Amino acid sequence: MTLKHVISVAAAAALCVTLAGCSGQTASPSSLWSPAPTQAPTQAPTQAPTPTPTPAPSVDCSATLVLAQVNQLLAGQDFEAHYLTIGDKFTLSVWLVDPEIDPATAQSGMAAADRQAMARGLSISYQLVDQIPCARRVFDQVNPMIVDGRFQHWYRDFLPVSAFVGLHDPTTDDLIAAVEATGTALEEPRAKVPQAAPTPAASSCDWSEARAAIHAYLGAEDNTAAYLIIGSGLVQQGNPTPNAPDDVGVEVQWPVRGTAEAADPLVLERLDHVAEALACLSPAVDSLEAFVVDPAGRTLVYAVVPGSIIRIAPLPPGGVRLYHMVTSAQP
Repeated sequence: MTLKHVISVAAAAALCVTLAGCSGQTASPSSLWSPAPTQAPTQAPTQAPTPTPTPAPSVDCSATLVLAQVNQLLAGQDFEAHYLTIGDKFTLSVWLVDPEIDPATAQSGMAAADRQAMARGLSISYQLVDQIPCARRVFDQVNPMIVDGRFQHWYRDFLPVSAFVGLHDPTTDDLIAAVEATGTALEEPRAKVPQAAPTPAASSCDWSEARAAIHAYLGAEDNTAAYLIIGSGLVQQGNPTPNAPDDVGVEVQWPVRGTAEAADPLVLERLDHVAEALACLSPAVDSLEAFVVDPAGRTLVYAVVPGSIIRIAPLPPGGVRLYHMVTSAQP
């Protein structure tokens, strides 16, 4: 997600559905009398009451519930999932490592790898909408981000939830056609052959260490996220490392209880801790983006930290770009 996607952030709505049961009726008894005067009257058997069906339980759809179900659906895979507003769209974002994509793909294999990445992104998006009914009621779009085992970008998009409703066992071509039928143009997958893996310095750390440190600091609260994407052009608004064709971008998100916790000093304090975890990362970070959201997922603050100051502690306030978003109440 880049500045062009988030600078006009607004709220989105979460809808809920209540399913009601129907009740049966009890048949009225009828009486039959014999015309013979010498016989006692005989009453017809009374029909047993028809059981009243138990009303279906209410389904309280919420972003929190959907996120919990996403975590169950994708369990066992290397992923991060969170929700936020992007523009005027309530967005379910999923960053996922696809182990089937070769991080060292040669030029001859680019077309197949691009197809694999797009297919995975579309498939994951469809599964979320198809297997989690509340997802289609709560969210406007799905934001799949597919990377390889070295966290190199292959496919990233914003796909309308409505495109996947009503499909049954679709192929990749079916999914592409469904998205395009909504008027949405699919993003192009990776264009360049991946670079050779750099040799890390002895004092450096890898993404698994940095990621664990970030999550340990942010805590186990729902709707937090931290992920690395290399070569996705996330640093157009930052200061990329000179002569590095593949930018190294890190995105983080954390929730706050209200605008008071989104004040500049508190955001900068948290960014200091995140930057500290990233200072040793190899390859070096070109840009850190942060999203601060309220409990409903509305984006309150969008922050950009250029890689040139990641290793400076504390972060110089003038070097961090903070954008406070204007939010409105959800319908």
